[in-house]
Amino acid sequence: MKTKVMKFGGSSLSTAQKIKDVASILVKQKGDLNNIVCVVSAMGDTTDELIKLSGEVSKKNNRREMDRLLATGEMISIALLSMAIDDLGCKAISLTGEQAGFKTAGRHGFAKILDVDTTLVEKKLREGYIVIVAGFQGVNAAGDITTLGRGGSDTSAVALAAKLGCDCEVYTDVEGIYSVDPRIHKTAKKLEHLSYLETMEMANLGAKIIDPRAVEIAQKYEVRLYVALNSTKVIGTYIDKENNVEQSIISNLSIQDNILLVDKKLREGETTAELFSKLAGKDINIDVISQKDIGKDRYITFTSLIDEKDLITDISEDFHFKENVSKVSLIGNGMRNQPGVAARVFELLNANGVDFYQVSTSEISISYIVDTINTNKIVKLLVKEFDL
Repeated sequence: MKTKVMKFGGSSLSTAQKIKDVASILVKQKGDLNNIVCVVSAMGDTTDELIKLSGEVSKKNNRREMDRLLATGEMISIALLSMAIDDLGCKAISLTGEQAGFKTAGRHGFAKILDVDTTLVEKKLREGYIVIVAGFQGVNAAGDITTLGRGGSDTSAVALAAKLGCDCEVYTDVEGIYSVDPRIHKTAKKLEHLSYLETMEMANLGAKIIDPRAVEIAQKYEVRLYVALNSTKVIGTYIDKENNVEQSIISNLSIQDNILLVDKKLREGETTAELFSKLAGKDINIDVISQKDIGKDRYITFTSLIDEKDLITDISEDFHFKENVSKVSLIGNGMRNQPGVAARVFELLNANGVDFYQVSTSEISISYIVDTINTNKIVKLLVKEFDL
């Protein structure tokens, strides 16, 4: 029997009518195939509304209870979507993350998937149900509900597809993946195909398309991904193994906001290793790192996310923070064989009077940390320079 995992995000389920529309799509897909599993996010802005509500009742950050609260958003979605499918005369059953077999570990709000026991999912598929699964959540060894962080429903969907040995389709409010976010650059080009590596780099560097952990799982287990508009009526973007090494040098320009630039002068006797061990102990996400020695003094600069500021401050009071900075990144497999991209960008920024704080590179990307106020100007310059 042919099986497919389909994932629908919050914008696709934000109203009763949209839920009915998704139900119709799933029923049609059930007719064309044999087995349909659908992973869903919370409706519209439900997650943000729950976060706001929690702040109104408590100023403490109780991560365990927050996970239990936020998980209810997806539970609402699965129940309503199952009802809508049943109303169309097709069998559907809703499963929470725990019921669907998601076993997790790690701190609340940022849990990692250890395994997915698909026994119940497969049983319900054999019984002819469309199985609707709550994304973004699982259960840890203590029996507590955990959430996977922003984008976690993507990761849930791909993990399920990996265990079921099938493709995964991710439906959203854009027609696919573009060379630049079309909300930023209206004439951006839609990409028909991307490699896992390019997509992972894009997701890690701020492209709001799919969770990078989802792509990592897809690559590891060779799950073919497809990202498309939630109407399913427009051809989207396929993501799988690299198949065109002679493509354009640059395939994507990504922008990541809410970056936190952190500076610290090491205290006497303090080592770089000790500093980053403390940060790792708090599960703080660290990105671009640089070290500078002036005389006997050593200065460390790194980037993190605004959300991590309080955790960093808990370690020490002598960190200095700069907010309102962004990361602008150029990504493309073609960079492997085409030197000189960094030089072109340096010359371009210098000629237009744009400063940057840090630069980092990988085999297929180059990223600049800049003031957020300059991002629109930089995007226009890079789009023109690299024909994006």
